Amino acid sequence: MAIEDEIINISDIDVGTEILNNDKLIIETNNGTKLISFKDFVIGEENITFKDKLVQGARTGKTSTETDIVTGYNILTTDTVADHLTKYSDISGTVELGRFNYVGVSEFASLSTTITTNETRIGDVEKAIARVESTLKNTDSDALNSITLTTKSVNFVVTQTGNGGTGTTEFSFSTRTLDPVLTNPNVVFASSPFKITYPSDSSYVDGFIQFQFDGTVSTTSTTTPTKYADLILLLDGVEVGSTQFIGTGADLKGKHQAQLSKVVYVKKGQTIRLTTSNAVILNDGATFFGVKIAS
Repeated sequence: MAIEDEIINISDIDVGTEILNNDKLIIETNNGTKLISFKDFVIGEENITFKDKLVQGARTGKTSTETDIVTGYNILTTDTVADHLTKYSDISGTVELGRFNYVGVSEFASLSTTITTNETRIGDVEKAIARVESTLKNTDSDALNSITLTTKSVNFVVTQTGNGGTGTTEFSFSTRTLDPVLTNPNVVFASSPFKITYPSDSSYVDGFIQFQFDGTVSTTSTTTPTKYADLILLLDGVEVGSTQFIGTGADLKGKHQAQLSKVVYVKKGQTIRLTTSNAVILNDGATFFGVKIAS
């Protein structure tokens, strides 16, 4: 038989399916080629590239965990001991954080329609502002006159110069220094006796009104009065402010001065009146005004 007939290629060898303890491996050493049983085949630690990730035997000491706080939840970090026996308490923070994120994403998704609607409305407002700006920049008088205020104040100033009045408890004023009809044509106003009813439509917005009264009256009393009269501010017939006429001069006789300053919340359709507890005659005049200061 020729020697080439005895040659066996490695590829011709039967393929095994497992290695048993008593099976042999062929190794090449400095002392020649040798056989070694598989049970004696040992890989040293220095030949393992991932030896730092191996757990060698059962840990006898206590393991520990390391966590970071994320959105108020304790989350395990890589500094936790590798062979730590994880319990639910260790990962509960991670579970709750996942739930928190899920709820947040779901809520945000539910708001997508609202966001789109608001963006549309904002766009409409921007267009409206642009139109107003364009109109105001137009110097043509007709364009400016076309602008109408839908909400107006109800400001007024009424005065009585010199002597006046008929000795009644209802105040009357001779002059409309600032006619409230000019500040809001829908107001109902009378100066003699004084009475003002605020608009009940959309041209007026409920708000605080500052009222101020300054006036002097005379009396024929020859003795020092302890109380001449009260000045009373009425809102729908209910007193909302008052003050006394105080005598002036050394003997507190003759002329009496009254000053009243009051802030009142006036609603649509309500009526303001100014009266006194006793009949008085204005001696040196009086001024009464109301100005809207807030809504």
